[in-house]
Amino acid sequence: MRLRPTLAAGLVGAAVLLAATAALAGSSVVKHGSASVAIGPGQTRTLTVPYPDALRYGNARYSGRAVVLAPARGRPGRPPLLSKVRLLEARSVLGGSEYQARAHNGNAAGTAAVTLSVRVTTLEPLPHS
Repeated sequence: MRLRPTLAAGLVGAAVLLAATAALAGSSVVKHGSASVAIGPGQTRTLTVPYPDALRYGNARYSGRAVVLAPARGRPGRPPLLSKVRLLEARSVLGGSEYQARAHNGNAAGTAAVTLSVRVTTLEPLPHS
């Protein structure tokens, strides 16, 4: 028995749609947020970034990461030593709805500012509960 090409294409399309629906039901939604702030020599800064859809779903997982970045080349001032920059704390705050990082730049005056960058992630397994 031979199927007509349009019928065969329709069956293949239905099978692909069914497979995509099954994959979507077992997948997750990942959302990101980020922010950054410059920290001059001798300064301490705190940066707070809210998690996307914070505390909206009971089965969601939250994570954050804070990093200190050197300035781009060509910035005014001497290059800072990243070994003198300390990440004082990095943790979830406000009941888990925000991520907060605090850093201190211990470089001497006349050096370029470093950047504190925070990236947060919300993982929402589907279906939401």
